[in-house]
Formats: sequence, structure tokens, C-alpha cells
Amino acid sequence: MSALVEPAVVLERVTLCRGARTILSEIDVRLPRGSVTAVLGPSGAGKSTLLYSVVGELMAASGIVRVLGQTLPCASAASLFKLRRKMGVMLQGNGLLTDLNVFENVALPLRTHTDLPEAMIAELVHMKLAAVGLGEAGALETNELSGGMAR
Repeated sequence: MSALVEPAVVLERVTLCRGARTILSEIDVRLPRGSVTAVLGPSGAGKSTLLYSVVGELMAASGIVRVLGQTLPCASAASLFKLRRKMGVMLQGNGLLTDLNVFENVALPLRTHTDLPEAMIAELVHMKLAAVGLGEAGALETNELSGGMAR
């Protein structure tokens, strides 16, 4: 299949396990490029497990997982990082890193994915925090945020 028409995510007869427990068994999934896909289901159905396999955090017990034409697991941590830079995934929870304060959490993707000077990153972070009503929250630790603030 050509790279122009190949889906962004392909799972073929994939089985995903957590320890000895099978969470998803022999599933087939195809997600088209450029799509926004919500994964819905009851608690414990395997939604997060599925996403962890797509981002390379969980290796399939069997089957094939292919993301953007690359079969997982990746050959190296560097190639996985390069692949992840092309993804957008939101897992449940607020996604904040607890060892970084609010400012550092917002700055992290700018530092990781751009070559912007630190002064510009600081300005952008302050603008983003102000835009969501958290202009004074940059120095707070993540455990000091309410649930709504963290989102």
C-alpha cells in the first residue's frame, strides 16, 4: 500500500496484555490519516491500553502495530521519539508531569519541538497561561492546581 493512502494507524490481529491478563484480543483497527478519532467504552474496556500500544509504550503480545508506516516496536528509542513527534494523543488525566511546575509543563513541548530562544518561550508560556486564566499560576506545583485548572 502506498504511503499516500496507507492509514495513519493500522492494527492487524493485535492482542494486548497487561501481565498475564489479556485486555484486547486479535483486534483490527484502521485510522485514516488526518482524522480525529475518539476511543469510547466502559471502564476497563482497553481504551488506554490501545492508545499505549499506538504510542509505543506497550508492545503487542501478537499481531502487527503500524503507525505512520512504521512497525512498532521501533528499532531504537531515537526512532520512537521521532515517530512520536508526529503524533497527537490525549490519554485520560491531565497529562501534567508532576516533577515540573506549571510553567515548566507548558514550556516543555516548546523546548522539545522548537528551536525558539528561552526568552521567547517564556513570553509564549506567560501568554498561554494568561489566555486560560492562569496568568499567576506558573510557579505553582501541579499538585497545587484544582482539577479544572489542571485541564
